[in-house]
Amino acid sequence: MRWAPRVARLLLLVLTATTAITATATVVSTAAGAQGAPRTLQDSLDAARRQRMALEATLERQLATGTVERARALAISNEANALQQLEALLDSAQARLVLQRDRIRLLKDAVNQTDKAYLVILFRADALPAGTVDVLAVVDGESQKIFTLSGERVRTLAAGAAEEVFRSEVTPTAHRLSLSVAGRGLAVAAPFSVAAAPREVRYVEFSLKGGRLVATTWTARASGY
Repeated sequence: MRWAPRVARLLLLVLTATTAITATATVVSTAAGAQGAPRTLQDSLDAARRQRMALEATLERQLATGTVERARALAISNEANALQQLEALLDSAQARLVLQRDRIRLLKDAVNQTDKAYLVILFRADALPAGTVDVLAVVDGESQKIFTLSGERVRTLAAGAAEEVFRSEVTPTAHRLSLSVAGRGLAVAAPFSVAAAPREVRYVEFSLKGGRLVATTWTARASGY
């Protein structure tokens, strides 16, 4: 401790002053027994006492200063430990973030490298009622755009053409489909399940025959859409 040498020196000075005061008091006592205490000896004794009191006060200040410095050093040590713990925590959190980022990057790369699949839904009808006819496809519980057929498009269907009601990229897994047809005096629906494979276009055709929807399916190799 930096203040220890100073305290030791002050203690030596106090001991020296105390010894001097004791010696002076002895001299005064002896002189007083012989011929009375001179004024000069009394003054020396008072001066020595004042010196001792001053040294004791200085010693107390040094002790107080040393105590404050020790407390400050302990506080700095505690703050340093806290900062080290915080730094270790931040390093650990950064490492976890880097690991999570790498995992997300790997998942993204895996998704981008996954082979795509496509699904196309067609509608045919051998006969349709007069007026407009609404055709709605539902893919995995999600309703798609409603196609309203009338006029020339109805006549085209009646001639044997097919109407495309859905075309989209899908995941290469199983999918639940449904097609609903509604018109004057007509309301039919048919569910269908189909599996899509990577790099493949899966076609599903719903044909309205005799008031009933019949689904058929086939595949083709994907070369874009």
